Amino acid sequence: MEVENKLKSGGPIETVNGVLNGFKNAVGTEQAQHDEVYQLQAAECLRVLKHLKITANEILKTSNILIGKTSATLAAVADILTQTRQHIGIINDVRKEEGQTYNRGAVTFNDAINAIDDSLDLVAEYSSGNTSFVQIAELSTRLLKSAIALKKTKSFVAPMAALAQLSQEEGDAGAVERLGQLLSTLRSEVEEAWTAYGESNALSQQQYNAQKETFTNQVTRLEAVETKLSNKLEHLQGVVSVQTAVAQAATNRRSRNQTLLDDANALCGSFEVEYQTTTAGRRAELVLVAELERLVERRLAEKADD
Repeated sequence: MEVENKLKSGGPIETVNGVLNGFKNAVGTEQAQHDEVYQLQAAECLRVLKHLKITANEILKTSNILIGKTSATLAAVADILTQTRQHIGIINDVRKEEGQTYNRGAVTFNDAINAIDDSLDLVAEYSSGNTSFVQIAELSTRLLKSAIALKKTKSFVAPMAALAQLSQEEGDAGAVERLGQLLSTLRSEVEEAWTAYGESNALSQQQYNAQKETFTNQVTRLEAVETKLSNKLEHLQGVVSVQTAVAQAATNRRSRNQTLLDDANALCGSFEVEYQTTTAGRRAELVLVAELERLVERRLAEKADD
């Protein structure tokens, strides 16, 4: 309107342009100030929205992970402990069976030595005629049983054959002497086998003792670890109980924050709408100023023609 009045009154063109330029400058200043306010409002909206979107249950995450890892470790230790105890039971059973086998073998060796010694006694008494075919038959049977039990049939064959021959060659001094030598040699061989058998059993006992000590120490260590992990798990469960209560309170706050978040979204949205609307209005004003400038130029052209 001011521009139109100045044009009708024939005011100077500089005055009209000054009014238009002043209006454009005012619009630009207002828009710059509005942009600055908008940037501040947008940054504040981002900060508030980010804060309100934080999940309350994050405080439980670390403790729950620790409980999961501790429980898994405790289960693994329990499995190893069970296996170790089972292994101790197995080696105990094996050693018990080995001990029983050794005792049976020792009896067998002892019976063989006794049978050989009794045969030697028979050889000593043979010359005096204090032996009988029944005694020879009995000793032959005992020697045969020992040979089979010791799995040394080849070693017993010659003495048993000489004993049988003795019953057929009564009074043969050479046969008696030969039998004595064979029995003495057999006794030495059986004694050596018995000694080796005892040494093997002693070595087996040492190995068993070493294994049992190793596994027993392992059980002791695992039991200590199991106790430590159980205490840790109990502590963590207590911590989680406390944090669960905290999380519940945080959940309530989250519900409140959701309301605040909705309000903040609405408010920030209204800021955006207001900014865009006002900016669009100022752009329209600048378009109008441009039209007025063109109008001034046409009026000036008309007056120049008149």
